[in-house]
Amino acid sequence: MASSNLLTGVPRTLLIPLRARAEEHVRADALFRDPQAWDWFQSLLWDAELETWYDWRYQVCISVRTKLLDNIAAQHIAIHPNSLVIELGAGLSSRYYRVGAGKTQWIELDLPEVIDIRLSIDSQTSEHRFLATSVLDQTWMNEIPAIEPENILFIAEGLFYYFEKSEVKQLVERLREKFADAKLALDVGGIVFKQLNAYKAANVGAPMKWFVEDERDVAALGLSVEKVFPLLNSYPERWGLVLWSNWWLIFWRSLLRNFCLILETKLNPVN
Repeated sequence: MASSNLLTGVPRTLLIPLRARAEEHVRADALFRDPQAWDWFQSLLWDAELETWYDWRYQVCISVRTKLLDNIAAQHIAIHPNSLVIELGAGLSSRYYRVGAGKTQWIELDLPEVIDIRLSIDSQTSEHRFLATSVLDQTWMNEIPAIEPENILFIAEGLFYYFEKSEVKQLVERLREKFADAKLALDVGGIVFKQLNAYKAANVGAPMKWFVEDERDVAALGLSVEKVFPLLNSYPERWGLVLWSNWWLIFWRSLLRNFCLILETKLNPVN
């Protein structure tokens, strides 16, 4: 059994979405099937301290987020025959196997210590490559194949929370300079997300830093927001209640709507 217990900081959290997808895989009403996540999770040691953060609600959050981003990726691949998908801060994402295998080029980018773990359970091919670097070390952009930017989809799943706003802004600006008109799919959290998760993340050494009021904060980075999927309004059957039908939640609608947003955006050119 491979060990991931040597990870610290943000990389330490990669087991949480992996566990969520593994548990989703075996549900009768699963939003998706993910045999890779199931196999990988069985081969790694669970970090017991993450138990203070992980529960059934977080499992649903991650599973719904995963499904929404899967839908965006699948649609992009279907529309662009010569497509490329790049997962930033990929962790142990298995999205390639769910929606991309045999259909597109795919790059998983993460820190060297994370890629080392991936290499112990996964294999690179000419179609499915791994880049071992920080997303903030922007030299990785020079290694991206020369294809038309509109064929490229960047995915930042569960990533930007851990960056300062200035870091997110700088990264997005550099992406805009080099890949204008490419797509960027990402998730962002609002004030309620911060209240529920920031202290849990800090307790495992992975402090969250960037939160938004709504999608206008994302547009302000120089992105065209094309689609918005409020997490709590998606696949409501999985939440155990119909959020918008309870009269006592009317006052909280905007906060709940902006709890977590999945966004499909386009990188605007830098003027």
